[in-house]
Amino acid sequence: MPTLFPEDYEKAAIAKKRKLTKFFKEESEVTALAIALHAHEIYDYLRQQGVEKPNRLFVEAFQYASTTLDVPYDIIDEAFLTQTRLTEKTLFDVSQKFNPKATLPPVKELPQVPITIDFYKLVVALFEKLPASFWEQFRKKDNVLSKNVKQLYDLEALLQSFLQEVWSKTKAEIEAKKEPTLEEARQMFLAYFYRNDQKYYRKETQEMLLNCFDKCLEAHSTKNVHLDETLKRLLEESDSEGIAAYVVDHLDDWTEQENYKRFLRSITKTKNLSLMNQLLLLYQRSEASETKEVHDWIREVRSLKEGATPIFLFGENAHKVNGDTGEIIEEKRLSLTDHEQLPIVPYFEKSDTEGRGTKNKNETSPTQLFLIFEKMSKQEIIFDRVEKSTVDDYKIRLKADQSEQQTLQDLLVCLIEKEEPEHNKIIRFENQSVASVLCMVFGMDPLPLDFEVLDNLRSLENGKVKIQRVLTKVIFRSEQFLKRFETHLNEKEPIKIRATLEEEIKQARELQSQAMANISTSKENKAEKKSDTPFSMSDYLEKFKDGTEGNNDDGSNKEAAT
Repeated sequence: MPTLFPEDYEKAAIAKKRKLTKFFKEESEVTALAIALHAHEIYDYLRQQGVEKPNRLFVEAFQYASTTLDVPYDIIDEAFLTQTRLTEKTLFDVSQKFNPKATLPPVKELPQVPITIDFYKLVVALFEKLPASFWEQFRKKDNVLSKNVKQLYDLEALLQSFLQEVWSKTKAEIEAKKEPTLEEARQMFLAYFYRNDQKYYRKETQEMLLNCFDKCLEAHSTKNVHLDETLKRLLEESDSEGIAAYVVDHLDDWTEQENYKRFLRSITKTKNLSLMNQLLLLYQRSEASETKEVHDWIREVRSLKEGATPIFLFGENAHKVNGDTGEIIEEKRLSLTDHEQLPIVPYFEKSDTEGRGTKNKNETSPTQLFLIFEKMSKQEIIFDRVEKSTVDDYKIRLKADQSEQQTLQDLLVCLIEKEEPEHNKIIRFENQSVASVLCMVFGMDPLPLDFEVLDNLRSLENGKVKIQRVLTKVIFRSEQFLKRFETHLNEKEPIKIRATLEEEIKQARELQSQAMANISTSKENKAEKKSDTPFSMSDYLEKFKDGTEGNNDDGSNKEAAT
């Protein structure tokens, strides 16, 4: 129970607390104050409350404690990094919401201390020694196909947790040497890793850490592929028939989640390879990259580097790809048959060559993407307050009040679903796969996949046939979509710029309000006009008389006619 903070200090943050505590065991009595008081030992505290992966939750817990107690986040964060115990009085003294006399600590520059500890050496050593389980805790489950390896991880939590490991290692070393003092080491640590305000990392240190993360996370995010001894022997013997049979017989390999993810990531990098060679490449490399025969690289004015390592694939008359635009000139060979008579020849990855660079494609803005998707749809697109975006034969109904990326992702999914309505789980999985490939191409986060479908395919008698069909359709549909996209992108007629994604709803509402206002004004004007004209009984009688005479005239005419 708090002694300085009021008992109901969490009342205003009950929704945030409910969201946070869903990760704790039911009987846990977790409070913002308890989180802050245990910041120096937050891992142990969270584990005691039933949290399975505290490394992924402690940042969110600190943010909740900071906002609820109205305490600067840096105070809790520094206690975590330096493993210094906080007290309720320390927190109450800086809580302006609950303490009228609270005073925030002055912003002061860090003391100019000579840094005698080799923190860089400590950082490099930790990157080598920390187990794979440390990095795996911060890996995101819902982002499995991103091009940027750092996007696969919760980088903020990872960075903070890594720095705590650095501080723990620092303390262990100075305790053994008994110099410098713990306070001097703390000042050196803060001066090396943080700017003077202690809120942000130093630019140079952050760049150093991110560069190290790139190399380390790349190694942890892609597992090394161990070439099967049977396939290795077949490749050494250049046994075309045996290699083709091996690939077909082992199609079940691609129902494993990691292998299927590698396959999806390879689609846009292997447009010049047949499906057979694409799979054969992935048996020899953990990640696919642009791979060609020597004569193809020579045509692009590139030569092999010294010590280049070959990859052995089928030599084939595959379709050609425009090196500048990436345009597919001929259809990709998707059949796994008729490779038995083709020779096994060396191919080389682009990283093993040097020479003329390739032109970078111009990035497409979100507005351009939306406009091109709209033209591809050939349907009316409306925004509505619905739970989920949907598509039918006449309209695409997009969920309103979403971010730019979410809107584009929903529109892309609707276009794909329009091509192939989701009649069963396999088609739904194909649509998810195609959408994920295209999201990678357009620089968006990939979508989650239902891998249960792959498990089911593995158990079917004709599972290999269905697996090949899924692989083939995902490649074909992805490439066909990109072809149509390129066609619309390169059209010469100017694209009429329309309102931004959410402005149409706003404009429609404004027009409706304006129309209602005009109707009201018109009625008021008519009413005022009527009220300005005084009532005259003589005029009224005159009008009545005219009407009566008109009726009589009609009657006399009728009689004359008879």
